[in-house]
Amino acid sequence: MKRRPRRPGVLVVDKPAGSGSRQIVDLVMRTLGTRRVGHAGTLDPFARGVLLVAWGKATALVPYLQEYEKSYEALVRFGRVTDTQDRTGTTVEERDASGLTREAVEAALPRFRGWIEQVPPMYSALKHGGKRLHELARRGETVERAPRRRRVHRLELTAWEPPLARLSVTCSAGTYVRTLAHDLGREVGTGACLEELTRVAVGPHSVEGAVPVERLERLSAEELLELGMDPRDALPDWPVIRVPREEIRGVLSGAWRPPGSLLEPRYRLLDETDRLLALAEGGSR
Repeated sequence: MKRRPRRPGVLVVDKPAGSGSRQIVDLVMRTLGTRRVGHAGTLDPFARGVLLVAWGKATALVPYLQEYEKSYEALVRFGRVTDTQDRTGTTVEERDASGLTREAVEAALPRFRGWIEQVPPMYSALKHGGKRLHELARRGETVERAPRRRRVHRLELTAWEPPLARLSVTCSAGTYVRTLAHDLGREVGTGACLEELTRVAVGPHSVEGAVPVERLERLSAEELLELGMDPRDALPDWPVIRVPREEIRGVLSGAWRPPGSLLEPRYRLLDETDRLLALAEGGSR
């Protein structure tokens, strides 16, 4: 893999259930013949939906793409608790959920809207003492995890077929939807696990415009490069500052300073041909 892609890009991929996020990255690496490929936000193998993949210099955008809020469609099964908090895990408890009503579930949802505290699951990629938590969990070990503050912008019950509830969720980066399902089950007294999960959007990038993996597997390097969005379009909600030609050298060397005060927190700096030169911070975030 010594070749480098001729132009950087970002692709919205529709990851299927049953494949890991890393497998999608590996596929793009092989197609483009470069190791400089990354993704913005891991999706569990059993989940499907939007995965943003970047290559070349566009990989510098990954930390910013990861900050976008995420939107999901989640299917929750009440009455079953698993060690992974989703359907792939081992059942650790089963309860009778036949008496659970739609009204009871809807009454519990406000508890999980807004700012919430989540204890990360043991089956996660977080590290403890240099080891991934899921590695410790598979050895039968459990360690203390500090709760983390996350924000749930939207949480709605969209379908009820007991013991299954379909939820529409929009949340901040780093939110575990399977933990949300687990905690909701505890709140209503029956326990629960996540049965299915689809990420329908990452910020402004939705699954409607995503490329299915079956199509991705058939693409040539040139076709893939053509499909990828230009780096300037990956953060479309960031305002633009046009940089005059004579100031480009200063931008690229890091010596450029924006004129006057900038009211927005972040900006895209573009040259006269709409090429993304850099990202800049403005007012308070």
